[in-house]
Amino acid sequence: MTDFLEKYRNVRDEKNSVLCIGLDPLPSEVNEEEILHYCLDLVEKTSDYAAAFKPNSQFLLFNLRVRELRELTREIRNHGCISILDHKLSDIGSSNDAAIQQISASGFDAFTASPYPGNIKETSDLAHREKLGAIILGLMSNSQAAWVQKDATLGSKPLYQKIAEEVRTSNADGLVMGTTGHVTAEDIRTARVLAGSNALFLCPGIGAQGGDVQKAMDNTGPNVLLNIGRAITRDPSQRKRAEEYMKMMNRYR
Repeated sequence: MTDFLEKYRNVRDEKNSVLCIGLDPLPSEVNEEEILHYCLDLVEKTSDYAAAFKPNSQFLLFNLRVRELRELTREIRNHGCISILDHKLSDIGSSNDAAIQQISASGFDAFTASPYPGNIKETSDLAHREKLGAIILGLMSNSQAAWVQKDATLGSKPLYQKIAEEVRTSNADGLVMGTTGHVTAEDIRTARVLAGSNALFLCPGIGAQGGDVQKAMDNTGPNVLLNIGRAITRDPSQRKRAEEYMKMMNRYR
C-alpha cells in the first residue's frame, strides 16, 4: 500500500466519512484577495464531516502563491483531513516532475492526473517519490466525457477500462469515476475489478450535477471519496449540508 492510500484509510476511519468537499471559488463570486480566506472558512465550517478537501487548480493557482497554498493545506491537515489538488496534470515527464515538486512543496497529499500523455506509471512513480498520491482520470462526470472515455475503444474495450487496468499495473493510487447518468453501475463495478480493490475511487458529480450517491456507494467498495462542491459551498448553511451529505453517504456504507 502506498503512503497516500494508508493516509487516506486512516483519515476515512478516524473521521467516519468518505465526503470530499471541492474548493472551487468562482472569480465572479470571490475576489482574488478573498480566495484564501474563503477556502479557510469552508474548511473551518465543514471539516468535522469531511475526510478530504479538493482544491481545483483552475480556480486557485492563478491567484495563490505556494506560501498561501501551504497555509491552506496545513489548515486542512490540522482539521484531520487530506488535501487533493484537482490539477489534471498532463504533460511529458520533465514537466510533470517540476509540477509534482511544487505540489509537494505546497503541502498537498495527492493530485489528479490525465492519462492521455500515456505516462501513468512514470507520473505515479514521480508522485510516490514525493510521498504523494496520483489519482488518474477514468470516466468523468461531465456528459461530453462519454465520447472520449467510454464510446472510444482500445481494441474491444472502452478507453476508461484500459485506464483502470493501467491504474493497477502502474501502481497508481486511484481513479476518477463519475456518478452522473452516463456512468452506469456496471461501469463502476467493471472499473473496480480492473483497477483493483486497493485503488481509491474519487467520485465527482454528486450534488449540482445530479449524481447518484447510492450508485456510487453500492459499486465502488470501501476505498472511495465522494466529492461535493456547489451543493455544499453555495448553500447558506454549509456546515449543516456537509453533515447531511456525510450521513447520507454513511447510510450506504
